[in-house]
Amino acid sequence: MPGKRQPTDLVVAGGRKHLSRSEEEQRRDQEVHVPVPEQAEPPRWLPKKLHVEFAQIGEILRTAGLYSELDRDALGQYFLARERWQRADKLASAAIRAKDEAAATKWAGVQATYFRQCRQCAEVLGLSISSRCRLVVPPAMRAATSPVEEDEFTKTLRARQERAVGG
Repeated sequence: MPGKRQPTDLVVAGGRKHLSRSEEEQRRDQEVHVPVPEQAEPPRWLPKKLHVEFAQIGEILRTAGLYSELDRDALGQYFLARERWQRADKLASAAIRAKDEAAATKWAGVQATYFRQCRQCAEVLGLSISSRCRLVVPPAMRAATSPVEEDEFTKTLRARQERAVGG
């Protein structure tokens, strides 16, 4: 069974598959490209007190290339679910301190629901470690970010490896 379709840039950078120029152009024409916005603006329905944090996290995602205008609602839902989870957490904690088992059970269930929503939004947006680890970076991009100049230790190791392979 074939794997998930990868962007053309990733296929070309991988070097395992040769595409003719016409094949490459045809693949690129079939891809969806969404322009990166100038800034991350919060949706109108999001409460004002969450706008500053939305702009901060949205800017981080935007500069990382992980945000477009299509992600605005998902990021807003993340902040809303997180705020509601925090409120439910306070109410559950208060019920536990008051030794009200019925209220604690009720608020713990509400808390779990909002936490699940928050986690799902975070994973969709790349806000969790596991979701960022699933991002595929072409080897050519990794090589471009590595330092050009080697330090003395790396040179010594490389020379030792070459001697071992050669002799």
